[in-house]
Amino acid sequence: MTPRRADSGAAEHHVADSPVGAAHQLTSSSRRAEEARSHHSGKFRAAVAVLIVLGAVALALAVGLTVSRGRGTSSGGDWSQWKPQDSGLAGAQEIADFVSPYYRATPTDQLAVVTTVNLNNPASPVEVVVPSTNSSNGLQPLPPGSTVAYNLCGVGSSDCAIGIGQPSSARLLLLRREALELALYTFKFLGGARTVVAVLPPGHTVQGCTGICPKPQTKAAVKPLNLALAFDRKELQPWLNRPLRTTLPEALPPSVSQLSNAPESELVSVITAHGMFSQRVEHAQDGSTVIVLNPLPPQ
Repeated sequence: MTPRRADSGAAEHHVADSPVGAAHQLTSSSRRAEEARSHHSGKFRAAVAVLIVLGAVALALAVGLTVSRGRGTSSGGDWSQWKPQDSGLAGAQEIADFVSPYYRATPTDQLAVVTTVNLNNPASPVEVVVPSTNSSNGLQPLPPGSTVAYNLCGVGSSDCAIGIGQPSSARLLLLRREALELALYTFKFLGGARTVVAVLPPGHTVQGCTGICPKPQTKAAVKPLNLALAFDRKELQPWLNRPLRTTLPEALPPSVSQLSNAPESELVSVITAHGMFSQRVEHAQDGSTVIVLNPLPPQ
């Protein structure tokens, strides 16, 4: 509703003078009292109109903040204006639901749907394992109680690959940015999280012969490329001690084509470079699902 202008109330409520000689003419003192009431009434209505305008402005600002969903940084220096209401798995899914809609494959299509992986579900156990740090060269599981795992499922395809647009290094970097933002929110607001794993949509690589090739006409081989990123709380601690928008300055993530020129592009590349893993899914003899991560050279 459009607020009434501040001067319209007084204009609409003038008291007309009574005709001279009317049968019930007001006395001069009555007219003065009536004029005084009219004068104060006009001031009152003008004040009310100003309050209405101010209220409308405040409401518009509140609506604007609600629509933006807190993607900016508050002037009070808080880390983020938004935070999840729940903890644990429910809090992680809140983070996924908050972050993922802003990452776009196209202006109209979301890049990936993000869901949390329940690592503590006895009915459908899932385990994330990484190479052991000891000399046995075996695999060791990540503690399920302190590990949060996100699955990024691309849109436009039945196998969770991204079926919209073309694969590119820029699109992979945008996925890495999304994984980083998920990890930052998780470490900041879910106190028990020590490791965050983000399984990316499946992709592929094209490998051809270079140098002296035995069969120059042989077609390049297309091989599946399944990647994940893993983050450790201690490694990201410096970015948890300063507002999120100093790390990822743009309230809305850049598009695939814009990311290479975005101010955070190099930082995202550096932070995520050492957390890149190849990943494969295996099924153990007890029927549980095992996500096996193997580190990749810095990308």
